[in-house]
Amino acid sequence: MARVEILSPKQKINELITKILLFKEFEPEEPRMPISNIRFEDARRNLGEVNEHINKLKILMELGGLIIEPQGKMKINDWFDASNLVFEESSTIENKYKDLLEEIGKLRGELDTLNSQIKEVEPFKDIGIDLKILYSSSTFEVALAILDSNQKKEIENKEILVVSEPLENNKYACLLIGKKNSKLDELMKELGIRKFETPDLIAPQIYYNNLKQRIDEILVILTQKREELSKKIKEDEKNIKEIYGKLLTIRDAMNILSKARSSDYYVQVEGYVPEKSLKKLSKSLDNIAFLTYEYPKRYGEEEEPPTYVKLPKSIAPLESVIEFYGTPSYWEISPTVFLIITFPFLFGLMFPDFGNALILLLFSIWFYNYGKKRGSENTIKLSLVLVYSSIVAMVTGLLAREFFGPLPVGGLRELLNNPSAPVGPLYYIWPIPESVYQQISDIIPTGANAIINTILLSLLLGSVLLFVSTLLGVINAIKKKDKEYLLLDRLPLFIIYIVPLIVFTYGFTNISNYQGQEATLLGGISYFLFHSGSPAPLNVQILADILVVWVEIGLIYNWAAKAYLLKKHEHASIGSAIVFGFIEGGFEAALLLLSNTISFIRVLVFAIAHYYILYAFSYMAYLAAGNPTSLLSVFINPAGIVILIIGNLLAIALEGLIVFIQDMRLHFYEMFSKFYEGRGRKFEPVMSYIELTQ
Repeated sequence: MARVEILSPKQKINELITKILLFKEFEPEEPRMPISNIRFEDARRNLGEVNEHINKLKILMELGGLIIEPQGKMKINDWFDASNLVFEESSTIENKYKDLLEEIGKLRGELDTLNSQIKEVEPFKDIGIDLKILYSSSTFEVALAILDSNQKKEIENKEILVVSEPLENNKYACLLIGKKNSKLDELMKELGIRKFETPDLIAPQIYYNNLKQRIDEILVILTQKREELSKKIKEDEKNIKEIYGKLLTIRDAMNILSKARSSDYYVQVEGYVPEKSLKKLSKSLDNIAFLTYEYPKRYGEEEEPPTYVKLPKSIAPLESVIEFYGTPSYWEISPTVFLIITFPFLFGLMFPDFGNALILLLFSIWFYNYGKKRGSENTIKLSLVLVYSSIVAMVTGLLAREFFGPLPVGGLRELLNNPSAPVGPLYYIWPIPESVYQQISDIIPTGANAIINTILLSLLLGSVLLFVSTLLGVINAIKKKDKEYLLLDRLPLFIIYIVPLIVFTYGFTNISNYQGQEATLLGGISYFLFHSGSPAPLNVQILADILVVWVEIGLIYNWAAKAYLLKKHEHASIGSAIVFGFIEGGFEAALLLLSNTISFIRVLVFAIAHYYILYAFSYMAYLAAGNPTSLLSVFINPAGIVILIIGNLLAIALEGLIVFIQDMRLHFYEMFSKFYEGRGRKFEPVMSYIELTQ
């Protein structure tokens, strides 16, 4: 990223702004050394007005069911004249729908008021007697009220009869009855209790029915008015989208001008441009402006330059997951490069069912269209992340031979674990034949003998990802050019997390006996730590001893580093620095080493949970069909069909959401915390949203 200063003759200001907007890779900033204090004040005022018009048009498009997108073209001679003209066009279209929008607004306001009133009267809606009669008893003092548990207890202690009905949030709808002269009204006022009343003290039942009737009337009118508005807006769709595109372009032009400075002869514009685009910008501004630039330092700038990560459009949506954590600083490696592979991959491992993943894919496509219709970039990006993840889950589902549970492929043979039972209708046409499945069954979580292998493979996957994460942390520290950060924060973690990588890749020394090799090394580590059992063979035991000592040295290094940082930057005493340095750099780091690595077992756990939830519902469907010997009997049984549908819907909705969240958790807490700070700011260039002509 480069910071650019542009000087242009004042008479060429409109051409300059047009060129910058068409360039689409310039983010304007306030000049560091302005050529004057003269600003374009009209631009600053116009920014507020243009945003107001944009919001109104977005509301119109939402109400009309239009896709929120800019269209059209605009001829520019003067940007301020163009803005005034577009504001007039926008006001004209807004005024066209003003009366109808106001009418809908009033109806909405009345509806909100009525809903609030009906919510208040609802606890007493079954009382059919007029409150005028109820409250004017000559024998008792009577009141209706909503009490909390403390108020209810206080009232009961005053010898007032309380007939109550529990509500939500520890509240009660109560009928309070006291003897005459029990001063019930004064007691309620003292406890802050409001006596329930209706207009003219009519019966709550009548009042409730009147409210409900009026709400139903308003809903019918609102539906009619919305349909009328939607029809009219769709007739103006092209015009509205063209004005919307012009407004967005005017907004970005005013953004540039509001930060620019002007002298008698020149205009000064500053901002950030990607380094690779400097020549392109210089060429586009040739003959109308003079351009200078400088490159920011990697670290230590007073001003944080924006971060620009250029990704292919097909994978750019994955960046939206990163934004939940924070934008990378300009000196950091963007985690998006890391996430492109790991996020869909981990999701697919935890959700291996072709049928469920297919439904999730169809939902993602619908969600994408919904986001596009609403003009929500976040929804669009999130839906595309789900698309990629569900496609990978379809691949893992193919390998696992799972399609809405075990019945469609494995049939009763898989469900009952009976080789003589019938297979599913897809058994022989499944793209992954049984012979291939048997060859990879040892690493599929649902395989009979695969649990230990899949645990080890999950830990292997975790150790590799954690090692890569800490390595990226070291690289980022080098890019940051902060030696203290490198030597005392990132390097100790890198040293520690080398050990799990060595432990779980050791089995590849004899891949045909991977499980046995790992068991031997882990046994050697256990013997060194606890002196239980028998030592491993000498060469393996030596490696185990080295690895344990390696971790101990790494933890001591981390302890000393944290103590030094506490003493230097937090001004802690030597004793406090040693104690808290041990807690953070020794004890906590050791716990995280174990928990972060073991945490990847969840990849296996969710895959198993997904399979056996569908297995359980499939078995219930089998029982509901009466333990038949024919698979067809299960599929045509109404109860069995309902059970299978419910089971799959639960798996898709609940497990799909949980797996997505757990996938994010593995990235945010286990991996990103090792290398990613996310304290930067996103590059937000100005641009033209429509075709510009001069």
